[in-house]
Amino acid sequence: MKKLTISIILATFFYISIAAYTVNASLHNKGYLSNDSIFNMFRHTEYIQNELIIKLSPKLSHKEKAKFLNLYNLVKIKSLGKDFYVISLRKNTDITELASKLSKNGLVERVEPNYLIKKGYTPKDPFYKNQWFHKMINTEKAWDTTKGSNHVVVAVIDGGVHINHPDLRGKMYNPYDVVDGDTTFYPDDHATHVSGIIAASFNDVGVSGIAPHVRIMPINVFSGASTTAEEVSTAIIYAADKGADVINLSLGSYYYSYVIENAINYARSKGLIVVAAAGNDNISRKTYPAGYKGVFGISATNSLDKPAYFSNYGSYVDFTAPGEDIYSTFAYGRYGYMSGTSMAAPVVTGTIALMLSKNPFLSESEVNRILKKSTVDLNQAGWDESTGFGRIDVSKALVNTPLALSNITLSSNTFVMNGSNTVSAAFKTYSGTMITIFVKDKTGKIIRTISKNKKSSGSQMKEIWNGKNDSGVYVSNGTYKIVVKAEKGTNKLTRESTITVTNEVKPSIILEKTVTYFSPKVSTGFLVKFSLNKYQKVSAKVYNKKGTVVQTILNHKGYSGGSHSLSWNGKDSKGKLVTDGDYRIKLDIIDSSNQKGDSKKIMVKVDSKAPQIKSFAPSPTVLKLGKTAGVKAKISTAETALFTIYIVNSNNQKVRYLTKNKSLEKGIHSLSWDGRFDNKNKVNQGKYKFIFEGKDLAGNKSTVTSSWFSVEK
Repeated sequence: MKKLTISIILATFFYISIAAYTVNASLHNKGYLSNDSIFNMFRHTEYIQNELIIKLSPKLSHKEKAKFLNLYNLVKIKSLGKDFYVISLRKNTDITELASKLSKNGLVERVEPNYLIKKGYTPKDPFYKNQWFHKMINTEKAWDTTKGSNHVVVAVIDGGVHINHPDLRGKMYNPYDVVDGDTTFYPDDHATHVSGIIAASFNDVGVSGIAPHVRIMPINVFSGASTTAEEVSTAIIYAADKGADVINLSLGSYYYSYVIENAINYARSKGLIVVAAAGNDNISRKTYPAGYKGVFGISATNSLDKPAYFSNYGSYVDFTAPGEDIYSTFAYGRYGYMSGTSMAAPVVTGTIALMLSKNPFLSESEVNRILKKSTVDLNQAGWDESTGFGRIDVSKALVNTPLALSNITLSSNTFVMNGSNTVSAAFKTYSGTMITIFVKDKTGKIIRTISKNKKSSGSQMKEIWNGKNDSGVYVSNGTYKIVVKAEKGTNKLTRESTITVTNEVKPSIILEKTVTYFSPKVSTGFLVKFSLNKYQKVSAKVYNKKGTVVQTILNHKGYSGGSHSLSWNGKDSKGKLVTDGDYRIKLDIIDSSNQKGDSKKIMVKVDSKAPQIKSFAPSPTVLKLGKTAGVKAKISTAETALFTIYIVNSNNQKVRYLTKNKSLEKGIHSLSWDGRFDNKNKVNQGKYKFIFEGKDLAGNKSTVTSSWFSVEK
């Protein structure tokens, strides 16, 4: 069978000067602002942290203005003229809360942060001046939002990329040569040029890529000037399985291939976005893979923002981008110009890589929707066959890309815990993501999970931390990080904010028991179990009835917050066992700031005597099976004890348990036996008796037996 061949679409380069610009701070709506609007103003840190700018109603007199401004207990008030004021806030003021209050005051016309204004980013790479297309598609402005993320991987399915090119070195990920089945290949100009357009580094060398911080997955499919459907489909599947997020296909054929379309559908099912060149023959005949469903087909424009003379057109064109006289990387460390839709496609690919760097949770349909509303119409309004939905504008695309996860706005960056207050963390996430928020200590250990796998609706979220760890203990003084993790599919994104904690919670101690019994004849000691709400020093002393200290168990021993225990062996300070009677153990606590907590006591009843048990003769002395209802026995106990009572035969074999560890109070108790086993079968004729085993609350044991009685049929 003749192999299907796919021609590579080539290109060359051009120059135009680039201009700087200034980002403008936007004013907010007059009057009341919603909580979401307030949140959006402060979700970034690019403003003076302790200042606000407000505009008061011009109808206010000077005296009324002064009275109003003093009402909010401000440090400094500076007039900007025209009723605008810069107000300086006191330390630890919740800036978002104050802004919300001011916006709701009818005398305030506007409130906003004192924004920091920066110049647009201009690369220092020496050949950047040759890359005219950056100015046209507003890349500089886009770089103020993001220069890409190394978590985003772009698969360049093409010829061999020069992976050690000075502008591409260090950004290769899982390279592969489909032709030879290994990871090495000869570099060529076309693939290296495409990769440079997408991701050439900001390194003061050569040129600048659209997404300089993303990674490239170079996959060679060419042997000479052609490749096959088999090799291209293999490369697409490899990219999908090896971690790519976007695929760039600056290649094409006028022949439909089911195997390539199947591979593309596989990649799309795994969330990959596929971009392909439309072709360079200035005809409307559909080109593949650009013509497959779900693939972004890209035509080319020139430096005059007109369709390039060579660019294909037709129903399969989705967008257009600069593709004529494009300057980028060549193999073996060189640079040069190329023209073609092969150059336009990576412009769009790089744009999508920046979009995914800002929001890795975007789906193919969401990327498509954002790009459609972000393009510049070059011909008729809306879609046309030469430019699709318009020419790419990278800055607009990023502006229209919703934030995946905002920075965290804490109600305060310092948290002085007193046991009743909390700190809140506010943030916005992309709709449909699963949100987990947790707290890490300075070692990076997660010490508290505040919420887990909560689905975001896309609106502002707020979580509260009371300063406790997962064990319910207040954390110690120190620096912590509140972390928000957003997940959707295999993509994850985290944000964190540092908070300094000062623990001024009053120390407290909780005892598991307040009364206990202890027999030095039964055990060598007993445990007093207690829990602390924070780090404390504990002292424990044993007192007798007269209030005299008989033993010091602990003396200012430090314990972390949580559950602990101490032991008393029942001895006095001279090492002798104490006499039976009532004692108390008093626990005193003090924290590292010398703040005392309330003392706790546990009563200890020392009892080394076995319980006094007496049994009475069974009645009747002869149990006739089927005729007598049962035989009764009685016991008396001088104290409350746990009883296990059972019947034994003349061979001392247990035939029936009547009670197990049942508590019987002081007094006389009776019970009966019907002459049957546990399974209700009748026992054999013979001699039987009751066994009474009693254990008091201190663990002392006594055993008595009844006299023998007979069982007859």
